Amino acid sequence: MPDKNKISGRFITVEGIEGAGKSTCVSFIRERLISAEKSVVVTREPGGTTLGEKLRHLLLDHHQEAISPDAELLLMFSARAEHLARVILPALRAGQWVLCDRFTAASYAYQGGGRGIEEERIAALENWTQGALRV
Repeated sequence: MPDKNKISGRFITVEGIEGAGKSTCVSFIRERLISAEKSVVVTREPGGTTLGEKLRHLLLDHHQEAISPDAELLLMFSARAEHLARVILPALRAGQWVLCDRFTAASYAYQGGGRGIEEERIAALENWTQGALRV
């Protein structure tokens, strides 16, 4: 009997600053995979789920009061946990290729480097949220 938790798909993330061409790269990779007859799911962070998109709006809405660095990090990982549970892991278990516009490396860059949150705190959330899944 096949293991329903076994990951047989592939997970590719595209990282970079705003305007670096991530969307163009994701489109290119998607087309190449489709031409190779791979089943592909394209998603983004924050976002990718109904809850994730709502959190994305909160995080990116600059008209609201500023969010503390800790709250920002926790919201990012809340969105990521939902994204993993609802989209990424089910697709990977089904043998699909998942292309994600940003993932955990962005948390190290933006919340770590940009907001000054210690790498150990981000790593603790990464371990809790992602388990052994690394890209």
